[in-house]
Amino acid sequence: MNEAHFVPKAITPTAEQLAIQTASQRTIVVEANAGAAKTTTLALRLAESLQRGIPVDRTLALTYTEPACDAMRAALKKIGLPPDVIRRLRISTFESFASGFLRRWEGAAVPLLSRPEELKPYVQLAIARVGDNAEERWRDELVFPATGDAAVEDFLRESLHLKGTMQLQREAADEPITPALADALGRSYAWLKTFSAYEHLRRGGHPDRPLFRGPFDATYDLARSIVNHQIAPDEPGWPTGLRVLLLDEMHDVNQAMFELLHRLLSANTQAFFCGAGDRDQVIHKLTGADAAFMGDALAATTSRAVERYPLTASYRFGPKLAALASRIARKPYASVSAHETVVAVHRYSEAEPCEPRIVDEAQQWQRKAGARKMSEFAVLLRHGHQSVALENHLLEAELPYTMRGLRSYLQRPEILLLRGLLAVATADFSSVQDPATRQSILEAFVFFGDIRITVHDDAEHEQAALLKEAVQAVVEDPNILTVFFENQVLRNAEPAVARRMRAAVDAARSQRGPELLAQVFEALQPRWLAARVLVEAQRLREVEGNMAGLQAHARQFASADALFHSLNQAELRQRSLKNAHSLVLASVESVKGLEFDHVLLPYLAQRVFPDADAPADDERNLFYVGITRARQRLTLYASERAPSRFLSVV
Repeated sequence: MNEAHFVPKAITPTAEQLAIQTASQRTIVVEANAGAAKTTTLALRLAESLQRGIPVDRTLALTYTEPACDAMRAALKKIGLPPDVIRRLRISTFESFASGFLRRWEGAAVPLLSRPEELKPYVQLAIARVGDNAEERWRDELVFPATGDAAVEDFLRESLHLKGTMQLQREAADEPITPALADALGRSYAWLKTFSAYEHLRRGGHPDRPLFRGPFDATYDLARSIVNHQIAPDEPGWPTGLRVLLLDEMHDVNQAMFELLHRLLSANTQAFFCGAGDRDQVIHKLTGADAAFMGDALAATTSRAVERYPLTASYRFGPKLAALASRIARKPYASVSAHETVVAVHRYSEAEPCEPRIVDEAQQWQRKAGARKMSEFAVLLRHGHQSVALENHLLEAELPYTMRGLRSYLQRPEILLLRGLLAVATADFSSVQDPATRQSILEAFVFFGDIRITVHDDAEHEQAALLKEAVQAVVEDPNILTVFFENQVLRNAEPAVARRMRAAVDAARSQRGPELLAQVFEALQPRWLAARVLVEAQRLREVEGNMAGLQAHARQFASADALFHSLNQAELRQRSLKNAHSLVLASVESVKGLEFDHVLLPYLAQRVFPDADAPADDERNLFYVGITRARQRLTLYASERAPSRFLSVV
């Protein structure tokens, strides 16, 4: 390709973009800085191929996350590709691609267990089998790094990394698991043995397909089948005849994804390939993501000569933010933006919190830009519980908001449990108007109570059917909530759990004043209750944060009835206000690949952001992702008492 055949709408490509859009080499890797429009550039390349006659069904675009898929579709729309063409394009995550192929290859869908709590029984069974194995040769070496739920969390983290890196397949194929092998791999012997037992459980039970899959298991299972030669290069149903293969977020590729990419390229030798990424946006190291795959891996494993193209200058934001990104990422950064990006730093304290100031900024933005531009105003949070106070302030100000990567605090399981207890205490479940919320509240009772529904003292019926029937009955007739609570929740929960739930209801009925919720929590012990059923330590911290935020909010209410109705009204208000032009409340991870005119990053305090329990490099990359989402304005709210170390370079 020499000159562009596709002329985009809305933008004028830079020289760097045009070079990539018209490149004649068969395999190229784009090294991009944040804000340098890598997704738009990939969209230009795809549109160029279509303009030159490549059929839509001969193209495939892969990404790591669903938001990146959305960003690719948005970029194609922005440059002027017709909506019907965009709908026909195959734009998919690796996991969705793998799931789709395996569904056809295996002949049926495999149940997906997405939450750690769903995987917990299988992990515990695998640990028990390893620990109880009478034939264990190296029992003295069988030391589990953790116990209880911490062990489950630790193992699931180890398992994700083992699968993403495919370390056993690459470095120890067909070798027996021994302490010496574990040392050589830098792994725990106990966890390697547990991994083997767990995978035997997961893949057992059916000759043709696994019993279940967890997060990213489809990618791993497909990659493993390819490596083990169970899927032939010419396997029916495998994509062949591709002319264009694009890969966004190449920096987040792990070994399992690379095996899929390698097979796609091997089966489509004439396909043009373009991968794009930013080495400083790696935020998924837990799953084995490694920017090294942007290096020499393609050339080393294929016969393809790889040409590299830069996307260095950002047109998203101006020189001031480019300089800040340069200091954070420790690499050169330039801006070709026609506008400057204002970077402002504000201090907050307990006496002067940041939520009212965020509301003020949102209202100023609304007045200046109009309601249609509120979707360009984004508040990015490091932790979900930080939304509690902020949501309440937004609702008081009648400001509409949508959540991205987070649920509203009103819909989080622990808050739904509290709403359910208040409903029992006030005997007014009917004031929860939305049937879906009623159902979620009842499911929170079942989840945190860890109960089994019984019928005529017979607990052996199919639990899913019994639960659905019981929940539906209460959803349709909220007046029987008390009967459900007494006869199903309290009767079937463990005695200690039942006592705490009953005590919490009694406290809600009897206590009044600003410390009402403190007394309810004292009776309920939410963290103790959550620790019985939740696996991840971070999730437990979120429970504590959500409950603390709610307790602070509840101090303005004199009774359980007033608090309960306030929460119900808040839910109704949020839904009535929300529209397509609401401001955005989002987790930082969920907006990678997106951009907004005004970005706010609040709660920048040491041990908060950066998180004290997360790897330092991951937190740096996450902060880099957050700040580089801004186009016109970036506002940072830093703790007055203990500001984040990231502020030292601002």
